[in-house]
Amino acid sequence: MNFKQGIALASALCALGGASEALATCDQSGASQADIDLWNIHGCWSDFYVWQAKAYDLRSGDWSGRGWNDACNVALEFPKHWSAAYLVSYGLADNVSQSFHGTVDYRATAEAAGSNYHDSLYHAVTDDAGIFGRFTPRFWPWDTDRVETACPLYNRTSANANPGSRGGDFMHEGWHANYDKYGINNGDQGGHRAGPTGACTINGCDYFYFHGIGAYAYGAMWENNGTASRFHSPNQVQVEYLCDVADQPKSWVPASVRQTAASDANTRAVTRFINGPGYSCGSPRPW
Repeated sequence: MNFKQGIALASALCALGGASEALATCDQSGASQADIDLWNIHGCWSDFYVWQAKAYDLRSGDWSGRGWNDACNVALEFPKHWSAAYLVSYGLADNVSQSFHGTVDYRATAEAAGSNYHDSLYHAVTDDAGIFGRFTPRFWPWDTDRVETACPLYNRTSANANPGSRGGDFMHEGWHANYDKYGINNGDQGGHRAGPTGACTINGCDYFYFHGIGAYAYGAMWENNGTASRFHSPNQVQVEYLCDVADQPKSWVPASVRQTAASDANTRAVTRFINGPGYSCGSPRPW
């Protein structure tokens, strides 16, 4: 299996566990407390969601029946998606002495435009209940890479149905796009390494490449030198974003958003890194 074929599989680190469950329609009956709390901060900001639909290259055919024509209904997938993007765009403190990376890095990883971070991509949604998300690379020059987010990021009773986790998946899949752009082979398990192995407890593992705070100037997270001294894995980017939401947010970010982001990051830290536990939110920075 070549790299493009492997990366096109459902990302093993986004899998909920073993085999994928049967497809199901996402729960549109309501929103998690974290979603509601963030929504109460920004409300239905039409200028932002119109901008976000373009910036993330959302396409009406993918989001029809999911809030494309009902963007102020927080129970639906499109409003939850743009609310997570609002957190990415405005929710981080960008504390140069404590934050892993800056808003500029996370936005460039999540948004659609081609850059040093990845080639152009678009965001879609899937009813697959057995994953959190997946990245599918283009196979023809005129195609566009695709990032999909899945029902467990939208179903109100799911532990990961919150703005931080949804944005964290934007980072994870966006980093698969980064690997595709630069031809980096991170393993044949959906773009990850076979497991369980080391401290990783699933089939599909990453390394956490420790770096000091300030090692990457804002806007430089994409840089790597091909060695562990300057490199990121998909789950690492995800955990660093989630911990920046949890530990270094703007003062207005609700506690429920910070807490659910930390819970997601800390679960990943102890299950998904070969050299784990990686980094846990709330631990001292920098090391």
